[in-house]
Amino acid sequence: MKKLRWRFTSKREAYSLIELVMSMAMLLIIGMVITSILGVSQKALTKTYENENISTDLSYATEYIKDEITTSDYYTKVGGDIYFIQPKGKKYNYVSFGLKDNKLYRYSILIDSLKKRNDIRSDGVNALIDNISSFSIEDQGDCFSVKIGYKDKEEIIRKIAKRSRLYE
Repeated sequence: MKKLRWRFTSKREAYSLIELVMSMAMLLIIGMVITSILGVSQKALTKTYENENISTDLSYATEYIKDEITTSDYYTKVGGDIYFIQPKGKKYNYVSFGLKDNKLYRYSILIDSLKKRNDIRSDGVNALIDNISSFSIEDQGDCFSVKIGYKDKEEIIRKIAKRSRLYE
């Protein structure tokens, strides 16, 4: 009887099952690490984008309020609110700002004469910014202090120089 020769299998090297399983496990671990790194960087990018939007929104609102204050000739206090008075031809535009439903609104009414008022009801209402948690404008003698709180995260305080006189 002739002996069988195992030349073909003994000289040829192949991967064992353990080597294949180990390589698949290493690829899986590397893939998981890369995925977690991408997830963390995506969260950081989203947070940065959100903070940039908050800063932009707050800057827009404070600049808008500053422009309204600096263009007014007079200001008055009615019912605890400060109204900025701007002449428009022969009429006067009374402008105020307030918080309602977590939005900062600009209230405006055009009145025929400049006189002391006990009550002002606004006709025009424009929302400037939303997601606001707090807002106030205070008269501090030589300037106005504007405070805007955004979603309980950030509060900015801007001081705006007075260029108008108190109308009493």
